Amino acid sequence: MTTKNAILMIVKQSNGIDYNSLLSKFAASYSNINSGRAALSRSLKDLITFGFLEKKGGRIFLLPKGEAEIYSAVKNKLILGLNAAMRHRKPANDIEPVVEKLQILIERSRQDKDLLKTSKSSLDFTISGLETAKAELEEKAKHLEYLSKVFGDQISSLKEMDFHDSCERQLDGKSAEALSAIFSAMPDAEFTIECRSPQVLQIIAERFNAKPKETSFSLPKALFRDFAEFIGQNREAFSEPPIALFSSSLRAQFRAGRITLFGPFSEIRKWGK
Repeated sequence: MTTKNAILMIVKQSNGIDYNSLLSKFAASYSNINSGRAALSRSLKDLITFGFLEKKGGRIFLLPKGEAEIYSAVKNKLILGLNAAMRHRKPANDIEPVVEKLQILIERSRQDKDLLKTSKSSLDFTISGLETAKAELEEKAKHLEYLSKVFGDQISSLKEMDFHDSCERQLDGKSAEALSAIFSAMPDAEFTIECRSPQVLQIIAERFNAKPKETSFSLPKALFRDFAEFIGQNREAFSEPPIALFSSSLRAQFRAGRITLFGPFSEIRKWGK
């Protein structure tokens, strides 16, 4: 949009706007107010001189010529946009802007005979061209439907083969109990607790009478439920960085009052129920 049309649009939206309000809205797209003021002053003078705007009593009003200029700019932008969208070798690959602009054109043309006449003579494509794009779109939709089915079958196969999955839940009594049941069924005698914050790791280790080594320490299986409850009670203090708990096949991540469990699908499914 040109500077002239930008000013006209602002005045149209607030007809009778005062200069300071116009400057505030217009200068928002400039790096500083002085640049915006200079550009506005130059263009505003021309718009008033050539009859697009009128200044009366310290306020600025849109005149019929300015209204016509806005209409012409919008009309040209709509038609040019449609022509550009249909000029692509495969308009069906990006059909959304075509559909949006056509809908606007149809609605406005029903109310505006001048726009209807201009559109008929200015559009570079035909109804046959649109029908070709529609046929391509339908073929693409069929292919996407086929891909969606294949993709769904592949996901089902990955579940059957017990590939890795993840699931996130709020850290509360119910989720802690469910997680405890899952980890209690693991063959591990103890789990590894890891955190990249030495301070947080030390606090947790002291609570369970453990001695951390670098960024981790070991937690006996019997203490898992107590561990989950302790993290839940101190969720704000332990929100960052995340605290991770590892078994031989699962990883639980505690972060900002939530738990995310990673591992084989068959185990994650129990957690997600």
